[in-house]
Amino acid sequence: MTAARDLPEAHPRLPDSSSARLHALTEIARAAAGGQSTDVVLRRSAQAARRALGAASLSVSVWERDRAQVRVLLNDGDLAPGELPDPVDEVYPLTEYPFLETTWAFGEPQVQQVDQPPSSPGHDAALVRLLERLGKGSCLSVPINLEGRVWGELFVTRHVAEPPYTVADGDYALAVAAQLAAALAQGEHLDRVARLAYTDQLTGLANRRAVDDRLDAALARHRTDGTVVSLIVVDVNGLKQINDQRGHEAGDRALAHFAGLLSASAALVPGSLAGRIGGDEFCVVIEGNPADHAVWVAEDICRRARAGLEDGVACGVASTGDPVGPVDSAGRLFRLADAAQSRAKRSRARGPVVAGRGLRAEAAIRLAERTARPRGRAVDRRRVRGRTATPPFVLEDVLRTLDHAPADGVQSRLEVVGDAVARLVDAAGWWVSRAERGSNLLRTVRFSTYRLTGAEQPEHSGFSAAGAEFDLAEYPYTAAVLDGGGAVLLTTDPDIDAAELAVLDAGGYTGVLMAGGPDRVGDRWLVEVYVDEISAELGPLGPTLRALVACALLTGPGR
Repeated sequence: MTAARDLPEAHPRLPDSSSARLHALTEIARAAAGGQSTDVVLRRSAQAARRALGAASLSVSVWERDRAQVRVLLNDGDLAPGELPDPVDEVYPLTEYPFLETTWAFGEPQVQQVDQPPSSPGHDAALVRLLERLGKGSCLSVPINLEGRVWGELFVTRHVAEPPYTVADGDYALAVAAQLAAALAQGEHLDRVARLAYTDQLTGLANRRAVDDRLDAALARHRTDGTVVSLIVVDVNGLKQINDQRGHEAGDRALAHFAGLLSASAALVPGSLAGRIGGDEFCVVIEGNPADHAVWVAEDICRRARAGLEDGVACGVASTGDPVGPVDSAGRLFRLADAAQSRAKRSRARGPVVAGRGLRAEAAIRLAERTARPRGRAVDRRRVRGRTATPPFVLEDVLRTLDHAPADGVQSRLEVVGDAVARLVDAAGWWVSRAERGSNLLRTVRFSTYRLTGAEQPEHSGFSAAGAEFDLAEYPYTAAVLDGGGAVLLTTDPDIDAAELAVLDAGGYTGVLMAGGPDRVGDRWLVEVYVDEISAELGPLGPTLRALVACALLTGPGR
C-alpha cells in the first residue's frame, strides 16, 4: 500500500464534505430500495457507489475461494476497450495478483498508482500493468463483507489526469463497501451469487456436492483418456481442543482461517478445486497435472498450516499418477487419500503422506485395491470402506499402528485403537474413558468426532463431553465390559439397556462398539466406537476390538 498523503483538492466527482459523503451513502441505500432483483439492486447500488467514490470506473467481484480467484460480476462507468458491463468470464487469480490475497486475508483497502516508483512500499507490478491496460492512473481495492466474511471486492479507478486515490480514501471506501454489502443483503434472492459461489457457507470453499461433482467428472475423463486426477485430504488438528477451550466461534474462525491458507496453496496449480467436505476435513482436487504437483501443493498446505495453526494439519495424498492400482471411481480415490491422511494423523507427520510412495501397505489401501465398484451403482466411499473392514484386516492394521505409533501410555495406545478402528469402519467418532482403581465413576478422558449426526452436537450432549462422569451403578452393562469384555449395542436391539439407549439417542447414533478392561495398576478403561447410518456393520468386529484393547492395556510402558 502506498504511503499516506494529503487528500487532493476537491475533485469534480468526489464528495468534498462530510455531509456530502453521508448523502452519497444514503443514495446507495435508496438505489438498493428501488431494486426488484439482486441484479438490479447490484447495478443501481454500484452506480451510486461509483459516484460516491468519485471513480471513473467501478467493478464488483465475488471471491471464489475454491478456485483462489475473483470473478467480476459487473463493470460500471468509463470502461476500457474489452471491458464489458456484464462480463461472462472475467477472473483474476491470486497467483497473478498478489494484492488480492492481502485484501482477502486482512480485509484492508489497497491503493496503487500507475506512476508509483517500483521501490516504493506497496508497489505491485501486476496491478500497475492492469492499470496501464485499463488506461487508468490509480485504483482502490476494498473488501466487501457479507454475513461475517469477505464476500468479494469493490475495485474503483480514476483516469491518469485525475487526482489519484491515496490511503486516506480507504476508510470512506470501506463505508461505501459496507453500504453496498447492505444493498446486496436486501436482494430478495442471491441467486446469481449462489450460482457463481457454490460454496460451503462457513469457509467459502467448494461444498461436498461440488467436490463430488468435480471428482466424478474428472474420473470419467481419467477412464476415457488417462487424465491424471489427484486428491489431497486434510484434517485440521486440534479443532476439538479449540472448541472445548475457546468455544465454537473460535473453532469456526480457525476453520475459516485455514480455508484461506488452503485456497492459497491450491492456487499454485491453476484449475485446482479447494473444498470443505465437512467438520474439520478439507480437500483439494487437481486434474490434468502430474502427481508431483499434488504433492507440491500438499507440502505447501502443511507448511502454511504449521505457521498459521497451533497444531497444524494431517494431510494425505492419492493420485492416479502414482502406483496405487486401478482407480475407477471417486470413492476409491477418496479411500486411498483417507488411508494416507489417517496414517499422517496417527504418526503425527509434519508433511503429507502419499499413497503408493514407500509406505507400508495399510489395510484401508489394500481394501481399496480389492474392492470393485458394483456394476451400475454409485458407491459412497465411506460405505465401501466400512463394509469391507473385516476383522483380520482391522486387527493387522491396528496392531501394526500400535507397533510404530509414538504412544507411550495406556491412554495414548487406546486412543490409537479407537481412532484406527473408527476410521476403518467410518464411525461417527470414538471415546476413551477411565475408572480409577476402586472408583465406581467412569470419566471420559478423550474423544474425537468425525462428523455430526442429526442430533445435537456430541460435545454438548452431556454424555460425551471431555471430563464427563458417569455412575457405573446406573450403567451395569458398561460396568461389566470394564471388567474385561466387549459388546456391540444397536438401537434396533429390543433388549438394549435403557441407560445405554439414552446415550445413543442423545448423540443420534445407531450403535456402539465397546471393549474394556483393567490395566496393570488396576484402573479400568473403556474404548467406544460410535456409528451412524452410513458406517459399517459392527457385528463381526466385537471380538476384534476386545483383542486390540487387551493388547493396548497390557503391552508397552505403563500409564
